[in-house]
Parts: sequence; C-alpha cells; structure tokens
Amino acid sequence: MAKRRFRIDAGRYGGETVVGEVSREFVDFFIDRDESDLIETVQSFEWGEEENELGAPIPKEGFNAWYECDNFEHVNNAYADGTWTVSEVPGDGSDDYAWDENEQTFEAYHLYGREAYHDDKEPEVTEWQTQEDVDNYVPVLSWHSAEKGGFANWFVETDGEDFDPKKLAFSSVEMSLCEIVENVWYDKVELEANYDFNDTTGKGYYASVGYFNPKAHDTVYDEEALAEMWECYDDYLEEEN
Repeated sequence: MAKRRFRIDAGRYGGETVVGEVSREFVDFFIDRDESDLIETVQSFEWGEEENELGAPIPKEGFNAWYECDNFEHVNNAYADGTWTVSEVPGDGSDDYAWDENEQTFEAYHLYGREAYHDDKEPEVTEWQTQEDVDNYVPVLSWHSAEKGGFANWFVETDGEDFDPKKLAFSSVEMSLCEIVENVWYDKVELEANYDFNDTTGKGYYASVGYFNPKAHDTVYDEEALAEMWECYDDYLEEEN
C-alpha cells in the first residue's frame, strides 16, 4: 500500500517558559510583591535601563533578558492539557501543512511529567526537611510568555494504515506557572518536533520568583524508570482494547 503521512498538533495555546537562577537579593525583594511589579521591572532591565521605579536589584550579573535566564528549564510548546489533533497530509511530504477537512481530535496518553516546581517562600527546616535540604535550594526566576497560534508539529508515516491515536504518547514539563508538552512518541518511537510552522501571537506574561531545589528537579529518566512507564502504557492499551 502507498505510504500515508499524518501531522500531529498539540493545541493552539501554550508558550515559552524558563526557570533560571537569579540573585537572592532579587528574589527576596519580589517574593511578596505583586506579579505586575516583577514583570515591569524585569522588562525595564531588558530595555537597558540601569534603574527602575522600585529600586529593585538586578536579577543577576550580566542579565539581558528573561529568555536567557534558563539554566534549569527552557521549553516552548503547547500546554499539556491542550486539544490534540491529527490531519492527513500528502504522503510524499510535498505539503505537510495542507488543510485536512477531516481533521480529528483525540486523547493522547500522558506518559510522564517532569517536575520543575519552585517554592514561593524561603525554605525552612521542618519535620520532613533538614538543614542540608534547605541549603540545596537556590533563588530562581520563572517566566512564562503565554501565546496563541501554531507550536510544534510531529509527523507519523504509515504503510497505508490509519493513524491510531492509542499509539501516541507524550511527556510534559510541570512548572509552577504552567505545564508544557515536551516529547512525543508514536508506537513507542520518539518523534522529532518540527517548528517550521511555529507562528504565535503573545497573549501576556506571567512571572514568579522563589526557591528551587535542583536535587528534586526531574531531568532525565533512566532506562529502568522509562521501562516501568511503558509497562503502565501497555496496561492502558490492554484495557482500551
């Protein structure tokens, strides 16, 4: 049978989000202030101003823009709870962004979420948290640019078979400001994200400061952990079938 090609989209709403280390003085200055004050001040530094109306310290030495403050996380995609759609496009790849009048929505399987949350208060020693735990925390700025439009696409090719939505799984990054799609698999094979059609309109900024524990940061799962996740996925397929 002739090859068939399908375009996968994760939704029309999402955005770019970063989590990065800044100075303790900057976090302490803004941790109890309005979000609008934080956003306005960060933008003032981006515009090259040396001072701001609030008299706030700079986020960190060499700070240029929020999107460069990303040593812990930097993701740009649709929200994890968005609407997944699939469209069939020409099998030869001649028009990957063709409109499909038979576009379908479907539920994608959430394989896992990587946690990258920060606390909005300075950590303290408690019954469940030692001084050593507290010393691990670092001050961070988290920034989210909310957007609407086209984000990443993923493409699936078959040997003539229909697209099977039960075979599509995805992971996400879970941060304090939002949860964003990260990786996508079809039939347990990871798909490459394509940003050729990435075209969005900004809807607003969201920002927060706080304290982040790098030791609790989910970065890369080992093969054993991933194998367990795929076992859960196999159980899901058995129940669905």
